[in-house]
Amino acid sequence: MTIHESQSDFSFVRPSHRTRPEQLVGLGIYLSVCVAFVFLSRLFAQPFAILYAVFLAFGMWALWRRYSLRVLKLELSVFLAQFLFQLGARFEVPLLALVSLLLLFCTTLLAALLLWKKEHTAGMLYFYPLCWVFYVASMYMMQCIKGTSC
Repeated sequence: MTIHESQSDFSFVRPSHRTRPEQLVGLGIYLSVCVAFVFLSRLFAQPFAILYAVFLAFGMWALWRRYSLRVLKLELSVFLAQFLFQLGARFEVPLLALVSLLLLFCTTLLAALLLWKKEHTAGMLYFYPLCWVFYVASMYMMQCIKGTSC
């Protein structure tokens, strides 16, 4: 195996059809969108919110740099649906907030599987957001079961 062949195993090393400035602008856009929606939702504590947003942004960016948006219609739709459910978790009605959190977990899992199918590294980047949403949803459900501030 040559050095060139071994480097092709990593998705961030694989060549992109986009120029380096396009890739940097795209990364900035994905990071901005993710951070904005995570802070609008106020769903997580700040250090974890930043990590959550960064992993979401890098996962989608890893796909975007290799594929056109025309190819990524489904992945991008699920990616954007996650933000709607994040905002829905702010509902004052506890049942709606819980349903929104569960739907957020489902869309995060779906996004991870879709990204994994096209690019393994992008799918692996969704492991942290998936675990974190599971943790937040389970803590919220435990509060609801105990009857404290559900």
